[in-house]
Amino acid sequence: MKFWDDEKSIVLTRCVVVAALIGCVAMAVGGPWVTAWFVTAAHLHASAQLTAMLLVLGYACAVLAIGMLISLYKFLRRIEKGEVFVPENVTALRRISWCCAGAAVLCLAAVFICYRPFAVLAAAAGFMALLVRVLKNAFAQAVRMKNELDYTI
Repeated sequence: MKFWDDEKSIVLTRCVVVAALIGCVAMAVGGPWVTAWFVTAAHLHASAQLTAMLLVLGYACAVLAIGMLISLYKFLRRIEKGEVFVPENVTALRRISWCCAGAAVLCLAAVFICYRPFAVLAAAAGFMALLVRVLKNAFAQAVRMKNELDYTI
């Protein structure tokens, strides 16, 4: 008997996704406080305009993160049920990729607006978008092959 298996891995991943979703919602609810803390911690010149821009960027990133996490959770549930190479998973991976790409663009905007270190987040999100896109393409090919096999007698 193995201590760790695929089922436990998926359950752990789903738990982490739920925790991240809760954290994301909590940060969105506390947006003004998080922004005020960030402006202070990053030693930025506090202004109403900067705070408003950071809040808008933060809320836009929160929407993308929540959408990505929900898609990832649904993807994991289907995998857990044995529904691996299905069109819904290709769609979920496409959504996840676009959410990462959107976050990359928003973080890149933040680099020019106020805080250069956001470039690291922009690069990480952009790289994740590319990785997930490659995975989506592999899943799409597998779905096509599976469909061809299903129709072969």
